[in-house]
Amino acid sequence: MISVALSLLLAFSPATVTEIPKNFLLTEPDARRRLDPMEAAEHGYRISDKLTAPLELNPCWHRRAVDRDRVAARTITHWSSAPSGSSEQLVIYRSPRAAHAALTHLRAEVKRCARKGDPASPELKIRWRTTKVKVGDEAAGMGFRTWQDGDVNETITGVAARRGSALMIYTTSEGSYEPGGLTKAARKMAAKVCRLPGVC
Repeated sequence: MISVALSLLLAFSPATVTEIPKNFLLTEPDARRRLDPMEAAEHGYRISDKLTAPLELNPCWHRRAVDRDRVAARTITHWSSAPSGSSEQLVIYRSPRAAHAALTHLRAEVKRCARKGDPASPELKIRWRTTKVKVGDEAAGMGFRTWQDGDVNETITGVAARRGSALMIYTTSEGSYEPGGLTKAARKMAAKVCRLPGVC
C-alpha cells in the first residue's frame, strides 16, 4: 500500500530539468555539424554546458556566473571572419523566482556598469543601454556600443527573456542596435522551453 502511494506521489510530482537535451537550442544542429577545412577557416562555433559560464550579456564583465540556483545551462557562440559574432544561451534555474532574480540582477547591472570598460581592452569606451521588448513572461533588449579614438568600433545587440524557470539570451554583433531583430528567435525558444519538465 505504501509503495503504491509513493508511486502515485512521484507520478504527480513536478519533474525538474537536470540537463538540456542535445540539439535543443536553435543554433545547435548547425553548431554540431562538422565543417570542412575551408568552412572552418571562415567561421566556427563553441558549445559549453558549464554552469559557471557568465551570462552572454555581461555589463560588469564577470568571469564567472554571479546568479544563483542554476540546474542546467548551454551556451553556443559563433564567430565569422567578417568579422562578426553571435551567441545563444539557455539557463534553467530551480524555480521561476530564481530565473526572475537573475534577469532583475542583469537589468540592474546594465545601469550600474553602463560605462564600465572592458579590462581586456582599456582603450575602448563602452556604453550599455536597454530597450523594452515583449518575449515570454518578461524580457529586456540590451546591448552596448564601443568607441575608439572617437569612432564607433562595435555594436552588440542582445535580448534576455524569461519563461518560467528558464532564461534565454540571444546576441549579435551584426548591424546597428536593434533588439527587435532577435525577438523572433527568443519567442521561439520561449515556447520550446515549455516542453522541458517543470520549466513552465
